[in-house]
Amino acid sequence: MINALSEGLGRADQSGSPAGANNRDWIIQSVESMLRQALPTLIVVGRQTSTYFNEACRQLVMPNSALQGGGLATVAPSLATQLSSAMEAAWAGCAGVTEDIQLHVDRSEGSRETWVTAAVTPVGRDDQIHAVLCVFRDITEEKRLRQRLATAETTLDALTTLAPLFLWRLDTRGVVRWMNERCQTYFGVTLAQAREEGWIGWLHPSERSRIVADWGRAVTLATPFESRHRLLGSDGVYRWFALRALPQFNAQGDLVEWHSAALEVVDAAPEVERHRLLWTADAASFSRHFLNVGPSCGWPDNLRAPLSWDAQLASVSADQRSAYRDAMEGLAAGRSVEVRYEIRNAEGQRFDVEDTAFPLVETDGSINRFIGESRVRRQAAAKVVMIDPARRGCNLRKVLESHGLEVEVCDKAKRRVRGRSDIGLVIYCSNSTVVDILGMAEAVRSELPDIPMVVLGDPLASPHDIITLHEAGVLDVLSYASNDQAQALSVMPHIDLFLNNNILELPSRPTKQALSRLSPRELEILEQAVIGGTSKTIGRMLGISPRTVDYHRGKALDKLGVKAVTQAVDLFTPPPALLHRRY
Repeated sequence: MINALSEGLGRADQSGSPAGANNRDWIIQSVESMLRQALPTLIVVGRQTSTYFNEACRQLVMPNSALQGGGLATVAPSLATQLSSAMEAAWAGCAGVTEDIQLHVDRSEGSRETWVTAAVTPVGRDDQIHAVLCVFRDITEEKRLRQRLATAETTLDALTTLAPLFLWRLDTRGVVRWMNERCQTYFGVTLAQAREEGWIGWLHPSERSRIVADWGRAVTLATPFESRHRLLGSDGVYRWFALRALPQFNAQGDLVEWHSAALEVVDAAPEVERHRLLWTADAASFSRHFLNVGPSCGWPDNLRAPLSWDAQLASVSADQRSAYRDAMEGLAAGRSVEVRYEIRNAEGQRFDVEDTAFPLVETDGSINRFIGESRVRRQAAAKVVMIDPARRGCNLRKVLESHGLEVEVCDKAKRRVRGRSDIGLVIYCSNSTVVDILGMAEAVRSELPDIPMVVLGDPLASPHDIITLHEAGVLDVLSYASNDQAQALSVMPHIDLFLNNNILELPSRPTKQALSRLSPRELEILEQAVIGGTSKTIGRMLGISPRTVDYHRGKALDKLGVKAVTQAVDLFTPPPALLHRRY
């Protein structure tokens, strides 16, 4: 190939002068080392009259029929066309790079698509260009990866737009990096505004402290975050969402960002309040000493005293004891643990518990104590009041208790249970007369207002009587002739309805009565205050002075028996209705 190059240079320089011979020898010596390197290299001599290339270049961009010394347009027409601009610039003395050159190279197995980048450099001296050197880089695989990446990004953009999810990415500090379009539309913010203002303002005031504390714990431990809470939309309405955030780590195991998704929960329950209990445990006996016990949590019993290992196992659900025991053994082996389980206290109340614990390793490597946190959440429950003077509903009571319901039997509606928010249903075992049922319905409505009622009996009732019973608050009339299991199956839907409604933390009956004591102006001002309105903004909206707003707000708080607006937030929780999407 070098000899052919020498002949080509000779044809390009017809003068035969000693200077031309020196130039030819210099070019040959300079280019010889370039052609012998592994990089695909091509040299064009004499204004594209002769083209020379090494074996790597032949394998990459040249067809099988290409011969040394031919013109570039003859040897590789497609390559010559795409390099024409760079070649003209090179013959004018300017080096350059031509990217994304697409070639279809003929091979014995067929045509092969190849993508290359060419670095074009003029070769000469004494202000005279004698040849042009082209070095190629194969970018075929890189090009394919780019195309696949572009396709994946297009697909991902379409999915994030179509999916009924709020998606966002957060950095390690919790600052928003990216949000999908649906999320920005719901909150009514741009990505720049979300980065600047943060996401704390989207949370419901009554849940803000809990969520921030749980999020801080997840960030500290780099563990997944899950929550169910309300988010404020651009229309000023709070809606329930189930949210999950996962930490993302790099190859070195360092936390780099968080990926989060939220799905609107339609007509479902929010997350029940958790009680956070800190404790230490002895490594030898596993007995726990709780550090921040208060009267608000009902489990475990007598927490101010150490809770022994046997008492712990006894309270844990039977099917979860082995997992609980394995977790504690892992803690004793020096590993941090996270375990979830269900427990029941002495009163039969059920709780969901999440434990996070760490061993305290001494300087000599021994482990004498553990430290941990238990997040205790009471499971939703409903009590059934059975008014049974003749004790005809004993079998039904047993069936309901087997379903996990608490049944209180009494002879009449009792004043002492008035206002109990855990009462979900009243069952009256009647003497099967309409007059008797109506009399008890009136008593229940007086002593237990707003509590639904189901009647056991076989009254001879006309259609008009049936309508009268329903207007009196009787949901259903069950026959004594039905078996106990059928009666229980008829009662359970009414209990489920209570749970679905009550678990949304709606205002309790005493709360509704307290709200009824407020004047229309006081109620209007307090409603605006709990959603964040200030005295000035409320006064401007209602056309009154800020001092008047303060006066009515203070009177409303006094009537409700609370000291701050934040304590009255839950009184205005919207009723459980299907939430209409407005985004």
